[in-house]
Formats: sequence, C-alpha cells, structure tokens
Amino acid sequence: GIADSASLLTETFSKNMAVLTLDRNYAQRRDRLKNSDGVSTTFAEGVESGVIKLIRGIVEGVTGVVRAPIKGAEKRGVEGFAKGIGKGLLGLLVKPVIGLSDAATDVMIGVKGSIKGTNRNNLPLSFQFQQIRPRRTFHGQDRTLHQYSIEDATAALLLERTRLAGEQYLSHCDMEDRVALFSVKRLLLLSVDGKELLLVKFKQIRDVEVREVLKDSSSIEWAVLIYLKTPRKNGNEVEVISCAEKNTAIDLSSKLERGFNLYHDSYLKAPDVC
Repeated sequence: GIADSASLLTETFSKNMAVLTLDRNYAQRRDRLKNSDGVSTTFAEGVESGVIKLIRGIVEGVTGVVRAPIKGAEKRGVEGFAKGIGKGLLGLLVKPVIGLSDAATDVMIGVKGSIKGTNRNNLPLSFQFQQIRPRRTFHGQDRTLHQYSIEDATAALLLERTRLAGEQYLSHCDMEDRVALFSVKRLLLLSVDGKELLLVKFKQIRDVEVREVLKDSSSIEWAVLIYLKTPRKNGNEVEVISCAEKNTAIDLSSKLERGFNLYHDSYLKAPDVC
C-alpha cells in the first residue's frame, strides 16, 4: 500500500544520501545498525525507532565534524586534514537528513505493520504466518533493477550482515558447500555456517585463471586462481578457490572478472575521495 511504497522511497533516499556523505565507515555502520535493530511491527515501535535514528543521525553529523579532520590528518597530513574538514561539514548537513529519512521509513513500516496486524487477525492461521519474500535488490554501482530472483534477494540480504555491509550488491555464486558474495568492490567467500573464508579487494587483483590443480598426491580438482598485485602479509601471491565442478569454477571466474572490470571502469578512472 501507500505506507509500503513510502517506506521504500525513503529507504532508497537514505541509502543514496549515505553514499553522498563520502564516509564509507558511516554507511557500513548505518547498515549494520539497521539490520540489528529489527523491523518495527507497530506504529508505536516505528515512532520509537524513528526518534532513535533521528537522534543518531544528528550525533553522527556533529561528531563527524571533529572525527573526519583527525582521521584525514592521520592518513594524509595537512591535505587529509583539509579534506576531512570538508567531509565533516558535508556530514553535518547530510547525516541529520538521513536520520530524518530513516525515522520516516520506520514510522511508515510501523504503520504498515499495524495495518497488517489488524487485517491478519481476520485471516486463517495458515495465512497469518505466511513467509514474506526478501525485498528486490539493486545491482551494481548504477543500482539497476533486474527481474526478481529469490536467490539474488537472499544473497543481498546476507551481504548486509557481513563486513561488506554498506557496499552495493553485484552478484553471488552458489558453490554448494560455500557461497561467494560480490559487492562492487570486493569478493567475500563464506562457508555454509557463515564463517568468512576469504576476502579479496578487486583493486588487489592482477589476473584470474581457471585450471586443474593437485588436490592431493593422487587426484586433481578444478580451481579459480586469483593472482594478486602484491603479496599478502603471510606471503601469498595467489589465492586458490577450489571448486567441485568445472562449471562452478567457470561461473565463479566469470563473475569475479566482471566485478574486477566494473570496479576498474567505475573507480580507477575517478579520483579517490574516500
């Protein structure tokens, strides 16, 4: 209904505004808090949650004026300090607006929950507990909408609960015993129980290759080899992701190369403002 459409519009507005703050840590922190806060199911809960987020936005804006110049100076000296002042002042203007938009989102969700809660009482029990599908996700840096896919929607929801939170969803690869999540900047490999197995930034990648490798002394397996521009702290220059089948390795490699190419087209041609 109207409440659902309004909440979707304000949520999209908030996410876009968070990107405009040029504060990646703030965007990731905001997404993590949003996921941990849960969903407002009544109007009263929506108002309460909305007030908290409004206050949080004001506090983030005020503290950012002090925090951003200090962090900038630590990284880039005088130049970083000057940029930090600009970023802090931008946050002072934008972050309270985001807080207000988040508050409006929660109120609308609360209104929707109250209406559905009232209507649900008149429905059979089987309908009262009907599962709600994950929300359609935006893809890539351009935030394009694709045909609805429950797999993509679920993967994007999972991405927001990892260290990739705050980065735009790009794609995923289901590897049966693992899942590879792709944001517009990084690859994250997770085990079936959610443990982080590997994190690779696209800007660290030199090349990608699919080939057979030795599994042990008597057998081989297909794998995706990620060649890095500089060695890891442990000395590794190549990350190897084993795959159960050749088709899985090809699919993973294709999505990794796509993310790598899009990253270079989108970010390396523009000055780094983060």
